[in-house]
Amino acid sequence: MPTTPRSQMTLATDTNFQRRLASLLLQEGAVVAAEDPATPNHDKRRALADRIIASPLAMAAQLAPTVANGTNLVAADTQYDFEGGFTITTAADDAIRSQIATLWNLMAGV
Repeated sequence: MPTTPRSQMTLATDTNFQRRLASLLLQEGAVVAAEDPATPNHDKRRALADRIIASPLAMAAQLAPTVANGTNLVAADTQYDFEGGFTITTAADDAIRSQIATLWNLMAGV
């Protein structure tokens, strides 16, 4: 099934995807939290990491539309599983995490 804006927003609102995204956001958040404070825009980047660490599921729900519409996820196949009642993507965890890293400054308001 071709990826469409509708399929990506359906993916973004899928609770299974949001749980997966929460885990990947936490992983990237830990990297940002540990980065050198001299990193450009570290304060804003760290503030996002802190919000994710404090409330991963809520932040995943908030950030899911941005990540689901990123290049790596749009390039993957997104389908709705009618039997299971959920949306799936062929994007690997590494591709999603790379997308998170790419979008981090944008999501942090930099």
